[in-house]
Amino acid sequence: MKGTGGTRKVSVTLPDDLVEQVRVHVKVGEFSSFCAIALRNHLAHYRQRDGLRHSFGIWTDVNHPDLSSSKDASGYVRKLRKTGTERLSRLLEK
Repeated sequence: MKGTGGTRKVSVTLPDDLVEQVRVHVKVGEFSSFCAIALRNHLAHYRQRDGLRHSFGIWTDVNHPDLSSSKDASGYVRKLRKTGTERLSRLLEK
């Protein structure tokens, strides 16, 4: 199990049906690792949600007048995608 620091044994109560569903997909001895991965993924979702809530409203037309219309934003995204595609092509040629 990857992570920082040590490990700690904790007691968690889970519904029987959930435990059985996990056991169908997880090898014997890997239940804790599966739970750790699931918790890390869920925490990442919480951090993303909190970041989005915190940043809501920061983007304004005053700060980015070049992207004030949907047409401007679409053009910007198109340019980014083209740049990414060109970069990928160059990398694959090597």
